[in-house]
Amino acid sequence: MGGRPEFYGKIAHSPDEPTFHQPWEGRVFGMTIFVQALVGPNIDAARYDLERLPREVYLASYYRRWLGGLESLLVNKGYLGAAELDARLDGSVAEPGSRRMPKAKLVVTARVLRLMRRSTYPRLMVTQVLPRALGGSRPTLSRRKFTVGDPVLVRGQRASGHTRQPGYVTGKPGVVTAHLGATLFPDAHATRTRARPQHLYTVSFEGSDLWGASAEAGTEVRVDLYESYLEPR
Repeated sequence: MGGRPEFYGKIAHSPDEPTFHQPWEGRVFGMTIFVQALVGPNIDAARYDLERLPREVYLASYYRRWLGGLESLLVNKGYLGAAELDARLDGSVAEPGSRRMPKAKLVVTARVLRLMRRSTYPRLMVTQVLPRALGGSRPTLSRRKFTVGDPVLVRGQRASGHTRQPGYVTGKPGVVTAHLGATLFPDAHATRTRARPQHLYTVSFEGSDLWGASAEAGTEVRVDLYESYLEPR
């Protein structure tokens, strides 16, 4: 998980595994999608909230992590008081959050999400509208620095706070295999800091460069990396 050596190991997978193991997981999934749509679909800020959860919450289970992130979001946005949830679970009273969501926005968001519950969309919607409305795809006037086939080196330092630069490729050599356009820069977007969109590339790494002599022969890893993470070599 996250390229961390202490979490390396085989991934347990069952072809008959249900989408949700318990009903509460489905409820957390639904609540998170709805609330994110209400307050603004910033997946980078949501990931940053998850990263700052206490270790025991983050590692408890996948949807327990989601629930912790949802609670943090509502507290940070002012819709819940800092101790309101714990107080309600204990049957006591605490200072509630001061913000309230307009009813009109609740109704409109619910209707939009119902309309989006369909299995297929028109091609234009998938390729142009949704990536900009719900994702981070953005146009940029800056010229890209790398092209397919360029040898690159991932910078030797990772940014503090939220970053999409994996630790296990930091300082490692690779080759650009694709240019994926430009998107919002997640390191800045996570804290709602203004920054220009950056070009995004797929970079291929040899397993031996990442894991040394213990790497499985012929292993290749491909990672999507932002332009500021990369240096020419």
